[in-house]
Amino acid sequence: MAELEEALTFIEKIERENSGKSAYEIANKLRGYTKKQYATLFWSTATGYKQEYIEGELQGKLNAQLALSIHETDFGHFIAALSDQINQPGVNWSDLTSWTGDHSSWAGDIGSAVIIYRSKYDNIEVKNLDEALDKFASDSDYTADIAAYVVGAMINSGRKASISKAIAQYDSISYSEHIKTFLKKRFAGVIEGNTLKNPANVEAEIRQAISTYIRLSRASDGFKSVKDLVRLQPKIELENTLVPNGTELLQGSLHFLSHMIHKGGLDSLRFKPYQIPGIPWLGTVEYDVTVSNSRRG
Repeated sequence: MAELEEALTFIEKIERENSGKSAYEIANKLRGYTKKQYATLFWSTATGYKQEYIEGELQGKLNAQLALSIHETDFGHFIAALSDQINQPGVNWSDLTSWTGDHSSWAGDIGSAVIIYRSKYDNIEVKNLDEALDKFASDSDYTADIAAYVVGAMINSGRKASISKAIAQYDSISYSEHIKTFLKKRFAGVIEGNTLKNPANVEAEIRQAISTYIRLSRASDGFKSVKDLVRLQPKIELENTLVPNGTELLQGSLHFLSHMIHKGGLDSLRFKPYQIPGIPWLGTVEYDVTVSNSRRG
């Protein structure tokens, strides 16, 4: 794709100009060419690298929607997420917290949608959580998040020496294969044929990461009334809908899982989620949830 070729040419130029620097440093430098919201104190803390937004003729150079593995991808979002996926030298503040690269990518997207929906910001109108998820955790956001994880893993493993080469390699492989790689490596997903065999475990990992993001967020005060945000009631009718609850996190995790099942060409799922992720002995809920391979277009 011409747009991707242009982006890769620009990244190669930045790599040449910073030939003595690590992939971690270059990824964070590239973050300055995305958009202002990715060059804030939040991102400096998350990545351990202070990078200002780069003004002038090259401002926003990498902030575009383009095709990556033949799927529309928010490329600026991808670069920002990638900057928190590549291993950095030394110890940083983020290493001493529960923060991970999940929270500056998919868990952050979903968690932000839940926060925005529950906080009812005056300048943001969303009718329900589904609308918030579709708006703030869109398919192009998810493709960016998954690309950042896979490309970051390629660079961290030493298989690719440069960011531009890793992205080009990523683009040469189908997105469905990347989803399967992501499910296996990040969530220990077990895939046999076209079936994800342990969906409850994968969903639990997703829900737990979203919960951690909300707890770490500056907007978390509005959620402190919930004793355990990640907990699901055994029966769905027992949930208190007046406060943020586990059902909303489940809705967010299923939103992401739905994207992966559909785009990964995997079979539809029907399973009972765990009541509390990480505590399997407590058991599952009494109701089934479904994830259709055709739910998201």
